Amino acid sequence: MRSSGRRKFFRLAAGGTLVAVDSTHAVGPGVTRTSPDRTIEKLGFDAYAFSDGVYEHMVYSKGAGPVVIVMHELPGFDDHAANFVDRLVARGFCVHAPHLFGSMLWSTPNLNYLRLRCINAEFANLRANRSAPVCDWLRALARLLSEHSANPRIGVIGMCLTGAFVIPMVIEPGVGAGVISQPAIPFSVGYRMSGGTRGEGEWMREINVSDTDLGTASRRCARDSIPIIIQRFESDLLSPRDRALRIAEAFGDNATLDEYKNSGANEHPHALLTEEFDEALDVDPTDPTKPNSTRIALDKVVAFLHQNLDTQGRPI
Repeated sequence: MRSSGRRKFFRLAAGGTLVAVDSTHAVGPGVTRTSPDRTIEKLGFDAYAFSDGVYEHMVYSKGAGPVVIVMHELPGFDDHAANFVDRLVARGFCVHAPHLFGSMLWSTPNLNYLRLRCINAEFANLRANRSAPVCDWLRALARLLSEHSANPRIGVIGMCLTGAFVIPMVIEPGVGAGVISQPAIPFSVGYRMSGGTRGEGEWMREINVSDTDLGTASRRCARDSIPIIIQRFESDLLSPRDRALRIAEAFGDNATLDEYKNSGANEHPHALLTEEFDEALDVDPTDPTKPNSTRIALDKVVAFLHQNLDTQGRPI
């Protein structure tokens, strides 16, 4: 499990019935049970392949409780992503985490970016204002888990590259809560490398989802009172504030925008729930009497998901 490539990237980038009720096990149409490799098995994951008839990806799952789909970031399904899954499991969720790209448990952001940007139509070559075909696969996974769980109301979390993928996913009737964390596509290498002093532009409001899906999602959330959290670090140069504001404006009263101060020594932190969480102290770096911003963010996400997914209220 390696994660050192995360920051290096930003320097270099100039058939049957599903049996899954309150369980991580899945067998059914489009689902193929498989045994995880030894490393993944040691981490406590079950594994299955899911196909929507066009694309197929492995899904790793563990835990018990309300179902939450977690989509990993650009570096891939690395150790930071696995740690985040464990934190959610410990707080009472059944997590299903698709492995969308990259080598499992390795962080390879620069290679992932080049592949997705240049040759991968499934991710729409990371173009702005387009919903990638992988979003259809993710929506199909959400339908599957909602339709065959004891509690049909599921949550979705997207981060970084996958942050905005929450938008088309909340169109699905079974999705009852969404967390859009530091949506980062598109981004500007010049803006990042200059520390935010040059490279501003329209890209700062753009998202890697179509206007049609954004409108449909906002109407669905308004009609069914589906809440959305949008979150980022205040000084994040990969996920600009203008983008978060645009998403929040689109969802209106159903959206909450949370912005957090820096969690540690990184002047421009990004991965709020994963890498920055793992590297931060439990306390605020400037005031040890207060919790670290990453801990505040996780607590808020956990409380938000339980409030909106639990069939009956439970203490957090």
